[in-house]
Amino acid sequence: MHVGFVGTGNMGGPMATNVLKAGHQLTIFDARAEATAPLEKLGARRAPDLPTVAAAVEVTLTSLPNDAIVEEVLFGSAGTLGLVAGAQAGHVVFDLSTVSPDTTRRLAVRAAEHGVRFIDAPVSGSVSGAVAGTLAVMIGAPAHDVAPYESVLRAIGKSLFFLGETGRGNILKLLNNYVALTNQAALCEAMALADRLGVDRQTVGEVLSRASGASFILERKLSALVAHDYRAGFFVDLTCKDLRLVLELAERAGARTEVARQAWKLYGEASQAGFGRLDSSGLLKLLEPSPGPKPA
Repeated sequence: MHVGFVGTGNMGGPMATNVLKAGHQLTIFDARAEATAPLEKLGARRAPDLPTVAAAVEVTLTSLPNDAIVEEVLFGSAGTLGLVAGAQAGHVVFDLSTVSPDTTRRLAVRAAEHGVRFIDAPVSGSVSGAVAGTLAVMIGAPAHDVAPYESVLRAIGKSLFFLGETGRGNILKLLNNYVALTNQAALCEAMALADRLGVDRQTVGEVLSRASGASFILERKLSALVAHDYRAGFFVDLTCKDLRLVLELAERAGARTEVARQAWKLYGEASQAGFGRLDSSGLLKLLEPSPGPKPA
């Protein structure tokens, strides 16, 4: 199948690579030319603009940082054209980004006016999962609608969840991130407390991993936390965005989310301290007994 991919950054690059490795033809676009260079070396074609992507392919995947950019990629802005300008009737766009369910529903209605099907399919599993092709994919559509493109999605994800209706994918992704990111905030606070008590991080991690404090976050992040390695996988700033979306979703639903609110404030403090482009576990850099210098 000829697949389009827009947004080939930390998560998008590995996902697009796995689509290519699965035997699909790939046309790509990213606002940063350097982000597509590794894929071009593997045989992907870089399109000059977004309409060219849509015109060339059967289905497009997008992996983008926020609601506004997703909308711009679909419909264009400031004199530039988006995907729908080049799409034929019946074109399908799977959005792998994490955005507001309300945004997804609104964009789906607008895309349908152009004959384009817009489906939310956010992913979870970190950069390492993107590289390994083992992500969880939460799809806001029934399985029968996705069946023609399932081989493409299985190139990036080990677990596909068909959630039936537009917006459900992003609802589940935000619930997942609520749990994962608040867990990470608690882990960072615990590690910082251990630092002050003279207990090394490796010991903390080994004990927690075999006790009731074990978690996916601990498993994936322990070696980096022990090494004080906060190189970006998923930015602190994106963590702030996702937790804000959780709070907005909860407010509309009349739900209590005190834990999410406190975590959002804490990650926001890290962002304001200059750590916004570190990995989300870089929250620990804010909490360490002797915080390091702000990244250049």
